[in-house]
Amino acid sequence: MGLGNSLKNARGQVAVLFALIFTFMFVLFAFVVDFGHLIHTKMNLQIAADSAAYAGAAWQARLLNQMGAVNYHMRQDYKEMVMRFQVTHTRHNRNFPRGRQFMDGPDSPPPGDFSPFVCQQAHGYQALRGRQYANDTNLCKNADPSVGGLPPIVVPPVIADFDPFSQAIAKQIQTIAGKAAEECVQAADDNRILVNHLINVFQQRSQFHQNQIQEIENLINQVGQENSNSNHPAIRAAFESARRNLTESNKTGNFQMSILQPEGGNYIGVDPIRANNFAIYFEFQSFGSACVAKPVAIRLQPLLGFEKKPEILTYFGVKLTSKPQMLFMPQSWLDAAFPTLEAYAVAKPFGSRIGPQSQNPNYVKIEGAVSNRSDVNNIINFSTRPFDNIGGGRNTKLLAYYDALHPNNEIGETQGNQTLGWPDAGKSSEQLRAPLQAVRTPTIFDALFFTVFPDPGENINRDYEEAEFASALYPDYLEASDPRNNLIDTRAPASTPYFQNLIGNKGRGWIRVNAETTAPNSGYGNYAQENRSSHSVTGSAFLPGISNRAEEFGFAIKEVVHSAWTPPDSPGRIGYGVKYIGLDTLTKRIESRTTAGEQTEIINKPSFDPNISRILH
Repeated sequence: MGLGNSLKNARGQVAVLFALIFTFMFVLFAFVVDFGHLIHTKMNLQIAADSAAYAGAAWQARLLNQMGAVNYHMRQDYKEMVMRFQVTHTRHNRNFPRGRQFMDGPDSPPPGDFSPFVCQQAHGYQALRGRQYANDTNLCKNADPSVGGLPPIVVPPVIADFDPFSQAIAKQIQTIAGKAAEECVQAADDNRILVNHLINVFQQRSQFHQNQIQEIENLINQVGQENSNSNHPAIRAAFESARRNLTESNKTGNFQMSILQPEGGNYIGVDPIRANNFAIYFEFQSFGSACVAKPVAIRLQPLLGFEKKPEILTYFGVKLTSKPQMLFMPQSWLDAAFPTLEAYAVAKPFGSRIGPQSQNPNYVKIEGAVSNRSDVNNIINFSTRPFDNIGGGRNTKLLAYYDALHPNNEIGETQGNQTLGWPDAGKSSEQLRAPLQAVRTPTIFDALFFTVFPDPGENINRDYEEAEFASALYPDYLEASDPRNNLIDTRAPASTPYFQNLIGNKGRGWIRVNAETTAPNSGYGNYAQENRSSHSVTGSAFLPGISNRAEEFGFAIKEVVHSAWTPPDSPGRIGYGVKYIGLDTLTKRIESRTTAGEQTEIINKPSFDPNISRILH
């Protein structure tokens, strides 16, 4: 009985033991599942952070593309102004290089030290005062300081006062001398008025494009001054990209996104590129019976574009936080024992450039001595190659080539009248467009130091042979136009417009190509005013007569354009792409080079989060 009762009382002990073991196993199972779930949510949070950083950096890239395109527009404006000064209105002057012998000869200064002084009185010119000159009159031909102007007309003394024939001759010569002086006076103001007009037109364009650059710069930097609840398009794109990549557990776990704001609040800084030079014109003056051309210099500091400050890095960084819900663990345990999950990610635009990144004068102008004017030694000019030492836009070959392109060569020297002179984009003649399109063709210097986007649409020439090459790369919400002044119907971006103040012809958000065409108040009306096609970009394959030797004249061929903006032996890239960078690299190791070639640390690293100093990626 005793043994039986003992066995009877032992019944159920295995069940208790099994219950204890099962509970322990269940807790262990729950812990393993929750721990795996926690790792999964942490990985998911990091993936979402990566996608958010990439989306924000992609917005920065598209804005930098727009800035690069506008920057090159400014370079085009400057080249056009220089060519109007140095070719259009100096072609009538003594020693201007004309003809095939200069195009085929060495890259050397023109004979007689040609001085690019604006002088437009030539062959049928009609002065602003109304004087119509004869077709064989060219006051500019000898209007050079080395010559001293036109020779005076000497009235011989009358030998016999009573001789009516001698008196008639003297009177006739006096009449001729008076007419010569009158011609000189009639044209006295024209060159000055023209030069001031061209300067005003250029300054108007520069201010217009400078405002566009500043608007884009402000839009990029606003990210560093706002929080994740901002309506800034880059922040909204980053937030939506993160949210759509999160699991439900992270979404419901008090998910938050913070922007890694840079020290100083700026993601980009730009410096103006200016030249310090002179525009020179002939001012006709009467001295006795002589018409003398006196050179007058106007100092200019033209704005040529902008360069990106290398010490201010453009990047987009985010921090995501979440306390995800677990499958088994009580939330009170999570709040007490588990830290908030964090994920950091940084991406940056790369591949292209803003400006030549150098204030070295050899990049932006060529120094040249002016005859008999030792105090004026910087003539407005532009480089065609890096460290150009053959004259840039004053290269003999290039001057002769632009002269050969001019359609009004039938009388040997071009007409000086502004209505018959250098072509404007709005004129109907196909011939008149060729020289101005040559000005817009990228030079080797342009291709190496600026972001040159070819025109999209039907205007693509053979320099850009890849299928839909230009359409795929052209910055969105930036207008484009063809050489005939028609807007190109570029595809509308999938994203909503993001510029509110730069309203263009296509509606809200589009950045206009050209400045207003309202001319400054001068006697030259709309001459040289900007039209939409002022920034139409074609390549050297278009150039007549020298397409197979374009590099010789300083123009960039297709291979040069496509291989630009990258280190040697690297594939070319037009426009900005996006790449990830490590947070420790951003906060500890990244260095850059100044315009002087010296190494400098990035000055706008992320600053607001104290945890960054201990994060390792």
